[in-house]
Amino acid sequence: MNTPPDKSADAILRVLGHMDPPEDLYSVSGSRLYDQITAGDLTELPEILAAARKTTGPILELAAGSGRITRPLLALGRPLTAVDSSPEMLAILAERIATTAFNPRGVAVELVEADMSRFEVDGGYGCVVLGASSITLLDPHGRRELFGRVRDCLTPGGRFLLTVLNADSHQASEGHDGGTTVSALGEDAFLITVESRDPMNGARHVTMIHVGFNEEGTYRSSAYSSDIAFVSNSLIEEEVLAEGLTILERRPVRIATPVPGLNDIELWVCGR
Repeated sequence: MNTPPDKSADAILRVLGHMDPPEDLYSVSGSRLYDQITAGDLTELPEILAAARKTTGPILELAAGSGRITRPLLALGRPLTAVDSSPEMLAILAERIATTAFNPRGVAVELVEADMSRFEVDGGYGCVVLGASSITLLDPHGRRELFGRVRDCLTPGGRFLLTVLNADSHQASEGHDGGTTVSALGEDAFLITVESRDPMNGARHVTMIHVGFNEEGTYRSSAYSSDIAFVSNSLIEEEVLAEGLTILERRPVRIATPVPGLNDIELWVCGR
């Protein structure tokens, strides 16, 4: 996805004197910032766990990141495979899995560095999880590839748990800026999040600007960006069905940490 330059983010960075272009959100430092931002977010965890408890067998988690969803899944005590394309995220996750606080039951975990649409596993999973509406990180071809691979690795009676953000509830006119928010991040830093929308290309561009202060009162800024597809639930449903999966149930997801402009999230329980 190639979204146009974000004028609001560029203006903020100029005011801050930040001359370098934003890094990828999944770079080394970006991964650690993302982990810090999302660490306390409980959104979708109750819904995913309730559905996962109704399944049996090993669990496959796609786009696992640094483990926000992995940790509660480990509490189920079942073997788990975690897939993510970011070696930095997987390194954070590996450190945590080795601790009793994160993995008190000592569950066997396999870490796989791979794109979630091109992962290769042996199969035999009773539960596959893709949370955080991460399906929007893929283009149409990538989504179809993912759904086909999920279908092939599910056991009979297995379930695919997918959270989706309904783009139909977040439509914006062409050129409309998705908005800018400022939030505290610890005692000596804040985060500026800028979202610009590109309805013509069905995408939104998110820029995160981290500003931290030292004891002398000076500050240091870092910036990261990511492009996310703006996909309607009806299109995702068509793609799911086309790859031989069936949507068995849809559950509304309560947003524990409200984000302006982001609501109407659902958990889909899918089967073969």
